[in-house]
Order: sequence, then C-alpha cells, then structure tokens
Amino acid sequence: MTCLACERIERIGRGGDTEFVATLSESHVFLADEQAYRGYCILFLKDHHEHLVGVPLERQLRLYEDVARVGAALVRELAPARVNVACLGNMLHHVHWHVTPRYADDPEPEHPIWVRPLGERRLALTATDRQAVVARLRRALAV
Repeated sequence: MTCLACERIERIGRGGDTEFVATLSESHVFLADEQAYRGYCILFLKDHHEHLVGVPLERQLRLYEDVARVGAALVRELAPARVNVACLGNMLHHVHWHVTPRYADDPEPEHPIWVRPLGERRLALTATDRQAVVARLRRALAV
C-alpha cells in the first residue's frame, strides 16, 4: 500500500514539492494544500510510522518541539489570534501533525477546522502568495 506522506517526502529530494518548507529534527514541514487558514502547515514524521504511540517517547518529544517551532513561526510571521495543533491519523496513516493558524475573522472560531465544508476549506492561494508564505516560514524557522 502506498503512503501519500512517504511519496511527498520522497519528492523533497527531487525538488519536486514547491510547498516544502523545512526539515526539522523529526519532521518535514509542508504548507498544506488547503489554505482557508493562511499558513496552515502539516508536519510529517521523517519515517513511516502509523501510530504516534508506537514512536519512542524521545522522538515524540522532539517531534512536538518541531510542532511548537512551526506554531511560533506562524505567530511571528502571520499574527493569527491562536494556533491549533492536532495529530489525528484517521485518514492518512503516517504520523503527522496539523498546525493551523486561526484568525479573528474565522467563521467557526469555536470548532475544529474540519467542521467547515470541504469546498470552503479548499481555498487556494495564488502560486505567488503560496511561495511568499513558504519563504516567510523558511526564514522564521531559520532554514
């Protein structure tokens, strides 16, 4: 069975993923396809594990440090009202974290982003805007 996260990670080496932001201690950071929440990032664990609880605790701690670094970079660069983080794994069976900036004009501020219809979440940024966000996050993460 193919893993979409592993395939995306493989594209880093080929330079084939323009939304790649950075490689941190335990993860690769990407700008998410959905940008209704400008700056929304996904961090994939560097190697394939299906369950967070199966990853050694020391690695889990380093992975969460990566999550915290991305959250802090989003706050510095994009000034959201808050940052939500989630590690789910229900649809993509590769350990990953969602780091989602939430803004003052958020239409569903008290709910997780997934309650919004998929069509609303699929908001795309122009290629120029996407690259600008990626560049800002790379600079903020000092990579």
